[in-house]
Amino acid sequence: MTERMLTDHGTPGAKAWSLEWFERVDALEHELGRRICGGVCPDGTPCRRTSTHSSGRCSHHGGNHLTGAPKGNENARVHGLYSRRLQRCDARCVMWGACPFAEEDLLEIPLGNRPNCVYEQAEYDRLVWHYAGMGEAVDVHLAHTVALLQVMVSRAAAALSIEGFTDTTRATGEQYSMESSKIGAALQAFLRLAREHRQYRRDLLHEIAAAAEKTANQKPLGLPDRMRPLLKKAEGVLEDNLAYQKRRLAALGPIAFLIDDENERFYETHGLYPAEEEWEKVDEDEDEDEEEGEPRRPDPSTDCTDGHRLKRERDEEGEGERNNADKDQQDGRDELSRDEQKAEEHGKMPLPP
Repeated sequence: MTERMLTDHGTPGAKAWSLEWFERVDALEHELGRRICGGVCPDGTPCRRTSTHSSGRCSHHGGNHLTGAPKGNENARVHGLYSRRLQRCDARCVMWGACPFAEEDLLEIPLGNRPNCVYEQAEYDRLVWHYAGMGEAVDVHLAHTVALLQVMVSRAAAALSIEGFTDTTRATGEQYSMESSKIGAALQAFLRLAREHRQYRRDLLHEIAAAAEKTANQKPLGLPDRMRPLLKKAEGVLEDNLAYQKRRLAALGPIAFLIDDENERFYETHGLYPAEEEWEKVDEDEDEDEEEGEPRRPDPSTDCTDGHRLKRERDEEGEGERNNADKDQQDGRDELSRDEQKAEEHGKMPLPP
């Protein structure tokens, strides 16, 4: 039913009643000849008790003056003391009447665009920087939680100073009058938030102390200790490069002499090539194989020394040929100079060659 209806005997129907249930209550009242409650009994039948309550229900179905919230109670009031965020400037703030930053033009701005409370923002920033400066091992999220809880405790303390420790509720009606006192919402919030703040702050200080103890037990690192891992890493890179070059030369075999002179100097510098004694030993082994009539053939997959030896021999032959050519050219220049001197002595120049 969308609106309240009255039976023929004047019983108001409940808003939750369906049309079928209303007709069933009306039929039962015609049968009994009086008003009834009409509430739903455990067996699913309408309640037959009479009621003088304005709602038409009996005392067991909501028609009692003592049921419901009394007038003037503040059980459902939202105070915002448990809000896990910084408070924005609002007239609901307990310090609105005494805050120097509380101005009326702030109320014209939407709540989402209003600035945070200046006092809470300053306290939060100071606490975060304080805990963050206690060591590198400080958990940023834990430091944020501790700082925010401290701000919430201060907020509850401010509300407690104004609202007091207890909340007193007075309610009067036509047939009753009552007064009740209970612990105030500000005091409850202060106690709960203070307990939670102590727990998180204890955890944060334990972590900081454990990190400080671990750091104190460690030996201070000097320059050699800091450089040792870097040198070891560089040594590993160099060894990997040399191993790669060895595999590359082994794969080249007899044509390994085609590599650049610069690369060859690099290999000799790092001890990749055999020493002179090893070269002589290789030459002696080759001479013995030739005397036996079976010259040793290099294995391209495992031996690359023949290619290097051939390259050296070719380099030495080329150097000798270049030296001979330079010597012949110098002799020609000397002979030409002697002919010019003789021609000057006889007073005539030689013909051009």
